[in-house]
Amino acid sequence: MAPNESVDPEPLDPSDPTREAAGAGPLLPPEMPRSLTVLRGDDAPPRRVAPWREVTGSFVVPETVAHAADPVRHLLDEPELHFSPGLRRGTLALLPRRTALMRVVLEWEWSIDAATFSVHSFEPEPYTADERDALEAWLRATARRLQLFERALERAVARIDHDVVRGGDASSPESMRITDAPPVVAPGTVLRTATLGTRLALPPTHAAHRVVDVTLPDATDPGWEVFVDATTGDTLGYRRTLDEAGEARAFTYLVADHVDDVEPADLVDWHDQHIQRQLLVEDARQAYVHLLAGLEPPVSVQYTI
Repeated sequence: MAPNESVDPEPLDPSDPTREAAGAGPLLPPEMPRSLTVLRGDDAPPRRVAPWREVTGSFVVPETVAHAADPVRHLLDEPELHFSPGLRRGTLALLPRRTALMRVVLEWEWSIDAATFSVHSFEPEPYTADERDALEAWLRATARRLQLFERALERAVARIDHDVVRGGDASSPESMRITDAPPVVAPGTVLRTATLGTRLALPPTHAAHRVVDVTLPDATDPGWEVFVDATTGDTLGYRRTLDEAGEARAFTYLVADHVDDVEPADLVDWHDQHIQRQLLVEDARQAYVHLLAGLEPPVSVQYTI
């Protein structure tokens, strides 16, 4: 069935008791009548897009990274660096040039010291031996630095998400927000900033639920999401993916039965904002990775329109 094809509303009934047996998520109580089912092709129309915002994120980086990329800078043109850490397997992938179909990869299992370096390109010999050596040395040093800063990276990204979703247009380390005094950073470190583009909406001033988190209570069932008030922790509603042969074809938004100040349309808007938060988190993460590598934040995280 095509994603935009109309469907009979009967199979989309999320309260159908046969759905539990089919592994479609928990049964819904009969007193939960407020719901809205949206076909996949209609799930994100342009009219639901929030106004554009530019926000500034500040990050702490070692002073020594200022010239870390100097040996390879002449090989890069609007580069993008992607870091995927993992206890067992990690990857640091570089897209060095905007106009070239090329990827430079450092991969490791358990230890960066045992990482393998490779260049994937349609060009037979895109780099000289010296250039390859310089790229490899830079990526290995960057990977070790990213591993040391992994917790700081996660904290910074979470802090930016927290600040921006609550209406802030700038997010800085906690030491900068305690007083109006100049920021205090650890010796040997400096603050760097990145401009991040986002469509996260400003929280409504008088809304009953100003910030709503979308959580995944069961990692094995990504099709069942829960809306939670970020301040009170109250459950406000649910989003269920309705699929056919493993392909999502519609989404049902359901208001929790004890909630009387939320409509299904609110859940739809909050889920849109959840997607925008995920994009912002990824952009903030990539900006910090670039700064720790000695690069400027990537152009892609600003994507102005």
